[in-house]
Amino acid sequence: MKLWLAFVAMFKKEFILMRRYFFNAIGGILTLYLVFLLLFLGYRGIGGPAAYGDGIANLVVGYVMWLMMLLAYQVIPHTILGESQEGTLEQLYMSPRGFLILGVFKYISEAVQNMIIVVFMLAVLIATTGESLNIDIITLLPPVLFALIGVCGLGFIFGGITLLFKRIQSYLQIVQFVLIGLVAAPPTLVVFRYLPIVLPSHWVRQVMVRGENLAAIPLADWAIMAGTAAFYLTLGMVFFKWCENLARRRGILGHF
Repeated sequence: MKLWLAFVAMFKKEFILMRRYFFNAIGGILTLYLVFLLLFLGYRGIGGPAAYGDGIANLVVGYVMWLMMLLAYQVIPHTILGESQEGTLEQLYMSPRGFLILGVFKYISEAVQNMIIVVFMLAVLIATTGESLNIDIITLLPPVLFALIGVCGLGFIFGGITLLFKRIQSYLQIVQFVLIGLVAAPPTLVVFRYLPIVLPSHWVRQVMVRGENLAAIPLADWAIMAGTAAFYLTLGMVFFKWCENLARRRGILGHF
């Protein structure tokens, strides 16, 4: 029951913050749309009349997947960075639930909030490009969840690094480009299949662009997606706890 109350409190907090700073959120959405518009117009300008069909559809789906993963991965490190600057990080660690549990709750809360932004952005991009995509929620939901779980592990890894070094914004920006590579990487190469995001992104594209359904996803791919998501989430949490213990020993947990 106490866990449920902690989750509800975190969920309410995130939506209160979004409502309070809604003007800033609109600015962020507008920026993301302008970035896509530049990509779209540049792609169409380079390709000419041939730059239509699956190319544009893949661009839309790939951009939306990258946006979703970007918003999700930033949750933990940006939370630690913000709480450290505000001097409230140690208060979260004094909670009976501990920061790791609260971090998971915050991740889920922001994932729901970010999903609203992503769905809105997808509708705007479809209207902008005139593309017709297959929105099969039942088929799309499992790969998207596996991708979000895997990227949560990446968030905890960089959250642990943030605990130790505090200012790592330049490295967080580098990871934005790494996420582009993971979203676009072909799963036909074995070296990419077991990386987070790669296989789920592939099947999201197959569903939305090619019209595939649940039956088209092989059992082996389901196993890889589930195993990869669980592995990277576990790895991220273990690494975060190690960094947390190291920060405690050094006495730098709440210092900025």
